[in-house]
Amino acid sequence: MEIKNFSENHNYFLRQAEENLRHNNFTEALNLSAEQLRTFPDDADALGIYCEALIGMGKLEDLRESLNKVAEIISRLNLIHERAGDACRENGFHNEAASCYERFLSLRPDAEKAVEMIGKIAFLEQQDTSPSAIDPEDENHGHQQDFFTVTMAKLYIEQGHFHDAEIILEEIIKREPENRQALTMLSELKQSPVLQSQEETESFKRDNLIITLSSWLKNIERLKINGA
Repeated sequence: MEIKNFSENHNYFLRQAEENLRHNNFTEALNLSAEQLRTFPDDADALGIYCEALIGMGKLEDLRESLNKVAEIISRLNLIHERAGDACRENGFHNEAASCYERFLSLRPDAEKAVEMIGKIAFLEQQDTSPSAIDPEDENHGHQQDFFTVTMAKLYIEQGHFHDAEIILEEIIKREPENRQALTMLSELKQSPVLQSQEETESFKRDNLIITLSSWLKNIERLKINGA
């Protein structure tokens, strides 16, 4: 009964709030969504409407503050992926663990824990290439450890941690000067404008953040459409 009442109340809220948005009654839409959020702080529909109302009212500073709160909510919920990943890893389910960590990164590539998640993924790959799993006939099996270090460098690059990737690649090349993969990656990385200029690096991170926020808003909009 409580679930039914929640659904009915939620649908009523959506109809009222979206009607106000259509008629540019942004203050009323803002008040309705604020009231909804007092009861259900993680309501994606209410958060989306609240942000749309702020945009309509030209309150961009308040919008930024609200989006920061959205980021905090996603960060809290995203910890579920980390905990599930750790539990899977402890029980030997390495593929499932890696999938959980990758989902964590896909939701918050800019999070402080991103580097930690990258390290966990690389560690799982190392575990899955234990001596018993390596074919002794494979002429490359002696370089498996270096391969996974290159993999870690690649993950750092994908997450925008260019300086860390550069350090890893340089260390690989010191140990193995003929490692073509590491040489190529380092050459491309050094030629990248994002590494040459700190200002451009920061711009790159801001662009990634904007893309991430846009993705969240699109997801919120999609939830609204599906819930209609």
